[in-house]
Amino acid sequence: MMHTERISVVVPNYNNSQYIESCLDSVLSQTYENLEVIIIDDCSTDNSVEIITNYAGNDKRVVPVFNTENIGVAKNRDKGIMKSTGHCVTTIDSDDIYFSKNKLETEYDRLAENRKADIQNSIVFSGIILLDKDENVLGKQNPTVKEGNIINDIMRRSCLIPRDFLFTKEQYCKAGGFDKRITIYEDWDLKIRLAKDNLFFYSGVDGIGYRRHGQGLSSASPIYHIWWLSYIFVKNFRLLRTGRMKTARIFSKMIIRMAKNNLKRKFTG
Repeated sequence: MMHTERISVVVPNYNNSQYIESCLDSVLSQTYENLEVIIIDDCSTDNSVEIITNYAGNDKRVVPVFNTENIGVAKNRDKGIMKSTGHCVTTIDSDDIYFSKNKLETEYDRLAENRKADIQNSIVFSGIILLDKDENVLGKQNPTVKEGNIINDIMRRSCLIPRDFLFTKEQYCKAGGFDKRITIYEDWDLKIRLAKDNLFFYSGVDGIGYRRHGQGLSSASPIYHIWWLSYIFVKNFRLLRTGRMKTARIFSKMIIRMAKNNLKRKFTG
């Protein structure tokens, strides 16, 4: 079935030529075909530009953008979202894949159902499958799924934190977009602000293949992670309308546990 409303898929890329073909193939083979695939290359030094150019030449849905200077992932995602022209927008990192071929169609159908039920402030997400660098399945990322008003759960990091979900540019702009000062967990910061005024709904499918290959910011030092997690929590704490003390206790326990594990590794490693 041909859908009349276009979905914009924003793909930020930097030196991921090893994985970008798998990523783009998973996007372009979606059962939802009315797509605008905006690939923004952030001055890669590998052969990413050549690969992107070839895909753009073979599929008119692919819109390549080549930065003239390296701007970082948050600015790159923001640039793509602001360039998007679709009714809805979503993102995927160039080293990940859409795990299910009907990921976008299932999310769109749930969004359309919500519209009919006059739920206008909805965002739809899918399950996340963890992969190794060769796309072997490692398991599911936090199978605890929460729906509706989940700002407290997202702040506590106690549920499946949605990623690469379906939303609108209007929702993104109202939330203030990415905070470009943040160098890690910038996506968590955005999700907290989106959750303040929007309801999150689960598509029911495992839609994202999240690749763990031990590179990038996820491999940064534990102290770096702890600092930015704490900064973002404090920054957004005022957005909570209820459950503040419980949320603070749960988050504090997580940070203390991370710090203890870091010290244990230092003295036993």
